[in-house]
Amino acid sequence: MAETAESNLYGDLDTSVPEIRLFALLPSPQPNAPLEGQLQVVSLHSPPTYESLSYAWGAPEFTQPIIVNGQTLLVTPNLDSALRALRHEEITRLLWIDAICINQRSPQERGHQVTLMRTIYSRCERDLLWLGPNIHIRESDYSNPSEEHFGEGMQLMRGIADKDISVLGVMGQKFASYKRNRLERLLRIWKKQQSEKETPDAKLAARIEQKEAELSSTANDSAWLLSYNEQTALEMVLFSPAVWDRLWVMQELSLAPKIQLVGGRHTLDWDIISGFLGDTPYADAFHGTYSHHTVQPCVERIFEVVQKIDHQRRIMKEVAAGRRESKLMDVLARFRDTQSSDPRDKIYGLLGLVSGEINIEISYDLTPQQVFSSVTAAIINESGNLDIICQRPWTSNTGFISFANGQESSTEQDRLPSWAADFSKGGQIHLFAQRSIFQTGRPSCKVPCHVRDGVLHAKGTVLGQIGPILQQDYLESSRQYADTTWMPLEWLKLYLGDDALSASESDRPYVTGESAFTAFWRTLVVDCAAYPMTRLTKNQVEEEDAAIRSKWLRKLNEPTDPETESGYDGEAFINPGIHAMWSRITYDWVFSITTNELYVLVMQPAKEGDIIACLDGGKVPVVLRPLEETSSDGKKRYKFINVAYVHGLMDFGAEDSTALREKLGLEDQEFWLV
Repeated sequence: MAETAESNLYGDLDTSVPEIRLFALLPSPQPNAPLEGQLQVVSLHSPPTYESLSYAWGAPEFTQPIIVNGQTLLVTPNLDSALRALRHEEITRLLWIDAICINQRSPQERGHQVTLMRTIYSRCERDLLWLGPNIHIRESDYSNPSEEHFGEGMQLMRGIADKDISVLGVMGQKFASYKRNRLERLLRIWKKQQSEKETPDAKLAARIEQKEAELSSTANDSAWLLSYNEQTALEMVLFSPAVWDRLWVMQELSLAPKIQLVGGRHTLDWDIISGFLGDTPYADAFHGTYSHHTVQPCVERIFEVVQKIDHQRRIMKEVAAGRRESKLMDVLARFRDTQSSDPRDKIYGLLGLVSGEINIEISYDLTPQQVFSSVTAAIINESGNLDIICQRPWTSNTGFISFANGQESSTEQDRLPSWAADFSKGGQIHLFAQRSIFQTGRPSCKVPCHVRDGVLHAKGTVLGQIGPILQQDYLESSRQYADTTWMPLEWLKLYLGDDALSASESDRPYVTGESAFTAFWRTLVVDCAAYPMTRLTKNQVEEEDAAIRSKWLRKLNEPTDPETESGYDGEAFINPGIHAMWSRITYDWVFSITTNELYVLVMQPAKEGDIIACLDGGKVPVVLRPLEETSSDGKKRYKFINVAYVHGLMDFGAEDSTALREKLGLEDQEFWLV
């Protein structure tokens, strides 16, 4: 926070009006002249024309003096640099700046001003996004761009957005050359493989024909490849500056009517970036070379953050027009990887982007644990389901809240209940039921949810108990680097034995009536194909089942040398979409069989003895750990571990499950999650 040697700089604001302070930055023709300004108290009902400033505070080093209302206020070097760049030579500039306009020493005022953020940024004339540089940044450091870097990147962005042929022509030639070289190399390999076969391979011949057709059409490609220097120039503006990691900036940029990026003396209007991103076919045609020389669309890398912001800006416009809602969980998930020094701001800093009424108290007197628990409950009540538990992209292995410095808190008051989302940590959604692909539990849960002393009451059904986990590599950190091509066959031998490949449905039926082998491989790919994620059709199952039975038997009976086997012949699955699903889940999941013979996929730290349940309002099954402790009234308590896949029961809540319930002996029960 900004610091001052005087205690009477800030008077009380009238919260009933409501009031804010604006900072009038006085002009000076001398760049090195002391920074001076005045604070003005104004009503948000009829404020004067003002601009807002978005920037990264940087390290909490309040070393730079500015004069405010005749008193000395110490600010960070980055804010000092921004004010010097923004100061006019002859006219006063009226700004809203959080570090100056809010009394950072008052938790009550901070909490109240947070409730006004949506209005503050919505009513400004424009938001100025300060990229840098500041006086303590090394220009040679890749992550800290210089003023010249900003100029180069902004000029390139304008040329791309304007479809300047002098810029695009060279990029197009590079992409065509790259694609031709890659296709020619692939064709040489495949044609050599075909020539060495005694009988021509029809599938390989079809692939060769397809790639030859692609090669002949490369001259007509409308695609562009950025050079390393061009990629770097864009990253210096749109990726590298620390401001793109700051959580508060996400809200500020999403709400402001206009945005101007400022890098030293260089500027770039957001509308130029937004127009480029909105031209989807054109934007997607730009590619860059990344690790191991892979070519990927730039929108997925360089423009990743600005695309999220632009998406939220479009949503807010639809919200204002009454055409859409902006839900709390969606907003928190979209910006989950941004940073804030106070973990509570992972919530408070984004509430201005949520439409509708939400029952969340903004108070810095609450602990992070209290905030995160109450927000998780609020999301359950808002949605009427348990997506925040079953589908949350926030991970926590310890239960302790993480702070901006990466350290875990060490006090019991900051230990989260296992069911509450740790919003201080980013992560990924491990099962994609947010697309309504699965519906294991009943569609909704009772709301308002019942939480007492940190314990959440839920209802549902125990599906089974996890049996032994036989894979030796399950706990090995190096597993992610292992060759997973034929791991499915190895797991099959561990759990079902070699004879499962030739057994029929009648010999070894699964609970669904299909063969054990069919149920096994469908479990390994969560019964889906990619991309996009879709459930397997009956035809896909029949075709894949016959093909991989034959292939796995051949592999089992006639092992080949892995050094000479080509990638084309070596993939365990035939259908590319099904193999893509296996590649997606292979590093996180492990197969097991429950004590009642259900095939499941689970993740660490799930272990033998944990139960798998479907909860009312949960689209996917969850892993729960029974605890020895019970409440005073004898109610059994559980710890939430993570989610699971259970083959044959992923549609348990969307169809009549009476027969399956009776067959497995399943009954509803209550759960108390701690």
